[in-house]
Amino acid sequence: MKKEITTKDLMALNELMTFENWIATKMQFCAENVNTKSLKTMFTEMAQAHCMNHQKLLEYLKQNSTEGCK
Repeated sequence: MKKEITTKDLMALNELMTFENWIATKMQFCAENVNTKSLKTMFTEMAQAHCMNHQKLLEYLKQNSTEGCK
């Protein structure tokens, strides 16, 4: 069932998606620049989790978009 997304909702989703993308990029950068294996693993896992959050938000937008906005 599609929900109507308001302008306010879109603004909030935009902020969340921007944050998730930004933090995933930062975590990946950290993973690539540390030498400790446990930290590298932790940063990589955090980057993947934030990428998944970003993807889920994008899927939500696609599922709830109106026909004219696809």
